[in-house]
Amino acid sequence: MEMTRKKIIAALLVSLSALALRAQDITYSLPSTTFLIEADAVQEYFFAGPYAAYARQMLGFEASRQNAVKAHVTHVRMLPCVEADPSARYTTETGVEQLLTLSSQGLVSFRDTLESRALVWRFSPVPERDFSDKGLTGSDIVRTQMVWEDVQVDTGFVRMPVSRDYRDVKTQEEKAAEAAEIILSVRAERRNIAMGHTDATFSGEAMGAALDELSRIEEEYLALFRGYTVTRPLHGVFEVTPSAGERVQRYVAFLLSDTDGLKAEGKGTPFYLELETEAVPEAQESADRRRRSLHYREPAICRIRLTEDGRQLLETRAPVYQLGIEGTYGLGK
Repeated sequence: MEMTRKKIIAALLVSLSALALRAQDITYSLPSTTFLIEADAVQEYFFAGPYAAYARQMLGFEASRQNAVKAHVTHVRMLPCVEADPSARYTTETGVEQLLTLSSQGLVSFRDTLESRALVWRFSPVPERDFSDKGLTGSDIVRTQMVWEDVQVDTGFVRMPVSRDYRDVKTQEEKAAEAAEIILSVRAERRNIAMGHTDATFSGEAMGAALDELSRIEEEYLALFRGYTVTRPLHGVFEVTPSAGERVQRYVAFLLSDTDGLKAEGKGTPFYLELETEAVPEAQESADRRRRSLHYREPAICRIRLTEDGRQLLETRAPVYQLGIEGTYGLGK
């Protein structure tokens, strides 16, 4: 029993010693360059007016009859960032913390647990077609119809024509004609006020207010024919991390779709990040085989372009660490 207890204690001491040695190790990663592309876009939703088919006939202009959506980029920003490369991680002994700190551009200290970075996308709701606030005409109409009825008189019943009113729903063309009539009357009234051909006298601020109100009414009813457009701002942040290897590389930075907006993959107009290596540091041969050493990277200088359909949007020069060279720095025996 005593021997078994001693073996257990000895095993625990060995394990604690190993943990103490491991606790003295420092884990670090070599640097890597990632490009952050921040894009702003505008999505335009066009909603065709319900009376678009009658615009030419009643108001003399053509109006689109189809709803449509399109998007275009308004601003792009590209930012090269240096971060730790999780695929190039090394462990060394204590005593080099200060060296790691001083060499932050060539040696990136990193914790064992990588922190994930979540991108939160906040988009405004997709607009929907709504003409409820355009125009003031009702949907019902009172119609008069002549009918023959038997009417009782002193001598009996006599068949006579009788006028009857009944409520009916206006057709689309009737509602369009009523809206067009309002537009034309508003234009005529505005012209009469501007030229002084009215019974009332308008001057100064009163004339301006009257003309503004007539213009507002006209625009409100015109929307029923020519439709209206709603814009929605879009924002996206995308990452591109070049791979080590080729001197000339090309990546899809992001896509722009009329219906889906800014996105990282799928269908849409591609915006490319093009990378061309201009200068690579020369590798230095070293016969150093000492056990205590630090790994390091020297970056390559690259020309970076952001293009869309052959059109250059941005260009800059930046160091890209993973396209440079790697080496070791001896720390002694």
